[in-house]
Amino acid sequence: MAKQEKSKAELYREERKARLQKAAKRNKKKPISPEASKKIGKAIGIIIVVAIVAAIAAFVVNYTGLIEKNTTAVTVGDQKTSQAEYGYYYHQGYNMVQQYSSYGYDVGYDTSKLPDQQDYSGMFGSIEDFPEDQTPTWLDFFTFYAQNSLKQIKSAVADAEKQGITLDENDLADVQSSIDSMKSSASGNGYSLNAYLRASSGKGVNEALYRKILEEQTLYQKVSDAKTEELKAAVTDDEVEKEFNANIATYGVVSYRSYQVAAEKIEVKTETEATDTNTATDETAEPTLKVTDETMAAAKEVADKIAAAKSEDEYLAAVAEAAGDKKYLSDNSLTLTENATSDTIANSNNEMATWLFSDEAVAGATKVIENADTGYTVCYVTDAAHQPADSMTYSVRHILVKFPEKDTDTTNDAEAADEAKETAEEDVTVPALDTKGYEGVKIILDVDGDSAKDKATYLKAQNILQEYLEGEHTAEAFGALAKKYTEDSNGAQGGLYEDVKLGDMVSEFESWCTAKGRKQGNVGIVETQYGYHVMYFEGKTTVPWDDAVKSALVATPVQEYMSNLTKDDSVAITVVSDKALENVKDALLRMARNAIRNAAKQASSN
Repeated sequence: MAKQEKSKAELYREERKARLQKAAKRNKKKPISPEASKKIGKAIGIIIVVAIVAAIAAFVVNYTGLIEKNTTAVTVGDQKTSQAEYGYYYHQGYNMVQQYSSYGYDVGYDTSKLPDQQDYSGMFGSIEDFPEDQTPTWLDFFTFYAQNSLKQIKSAVADAEKQGITLDENDLADVQSSIDSMKSSASGNGYSLNAYLRASSGKGVNEALYRKILEEQTLYQKVSDAKTEELKAAVTDDEVEKEFNANIATYGVVSYRSYQVAAEKIEVKTETEATDTNTATDETAEPTLKVTDETMAAAKEVADKIAAAKSEDEYLAAVAEAAGDKKYLSDNSLTLTENATSDTIANSNNEMATWLFSDEAVAGATKVIENADTGYTVCYVTDAAHQPADSMTYSVRHILVKFPEKDTDTTNDAEAADEAKETAEEDVTVPALDTKGYEGVKIILDVDGDSAKDKATYLKAQNILQEYLEGEHTAEAFGALAKKYTEDSNGAQGGLYEDVKLGDMVSEFESWCTAKGRKQGNVGIVETQYGYHVMYFEGKTTVPWDDAVKSALVATPVQEYMSNLTKDDSVAITVVSDKALENVKDALLRMARNAIRNAAKQASSN
């Protein structure tokens, strides 16, 4: 039987199968060589590293504010201002308002609302060039505050350059002191300085920018001070007298005697509140001490008798009789206040301050002033409101060596610890300091090695003074030692305190500086509650009594001068990046939102 031929369908299937097998053989994968595997792995690694670096770079740019520092937000004349610097002043406006509110001042700002959701109160003046048909919000005020501040600062910087006004060593030391103070505040809150500045003033604000801002603000103040001194020199004596007489309570001082007649407190029965099981009766009343109308009337009678005095001696005699103590006849400290300002008196009795600077308060006049629910004060004018005497300020450098901090670790062997401390003190030997062997240097020691209560600490102070004595006897040399050794906050300023007013320092420090015969270049050591102060006296300055009057007279012209600087076209504000300004606004709103949220959490936890 002949072989049966295959159908076309079978032939097609066989052909297709062979073709697929051939293609599969041709496309079979070859194994990857070790070399090729390394190359692929390296390429993948590079891709991963690049991705990580890009992520880190994005984080650094975002966290440190590189974009904000390098983006020009506005120009002030031809001076570029970065988004970071603009943001600093923008946040300053907000921080100022928040601070006023936290201190209890009502400036019309609601800290529970966002600044763009409440109308500006106008408390800090009108917003120039704001559309009359619109009502500004607090956010609009912050914009104005930032731009106006920049114009004021930059215009003053330009004016300082024209006048040749520059920052000196003391100015730069003041700037450094401000930065050090900010660092201390930041550290106390667990921040680095840069982190603290970012948190309070926005991204991009770091120590370098903060220093630049402080230096420009210092130049602004120097321009203002220079104009003030220039205008004060032109004020006449007649102008001073007219201003003084018109506002004597502002500039004058008064001397007076005062004595408080206290109203007697007597026992008064106060009924106990009735309850369901108790009815308030005289038997359940509880006695309490209280001033009554009758005791106030009795006190008024005594006060009126004192006020009837026709002379200072009669006043003192009446006070001594009322007090039952003859010390009032001779001890002025009990009744006499000399050369007091209105503000000082008002701190304790506003009504008394008002009367003492009125036309009624002539020498010999008396006044009985009621003290609500306590009694009366009787005043006697010894010297009516008058011109104050010239005051004195002094400048001094010092190096503070602090007492060691007390050990707060309490142990059962406290007595043994005290004995060990006493023994250690006894082992410290303080050699006598030669106070006369240095030509041209007067050394005044208010304390020495024998009288010092902490000999070890005193020895450190004496060694510093010895180092000064063996070197150049100049203010600069002492300042260098202050920068090196002082434990006070003004080390950057060479330990310098300028124009110190009486009463600003602790008594031992002040007594050394104001002692009779104290001269420039005198040195010494003073002991205070803080430790030992190695002293270098710079000098005294007499401040004329009318200085405050002249300063007040020129305040408005100076303000006008500084304001006119901002009206020059050379310091016109031009917005360069609307996006940068929007970013600053958004950042501040986030800060405000967080502040509101935190305040709400704190309130709920309390």
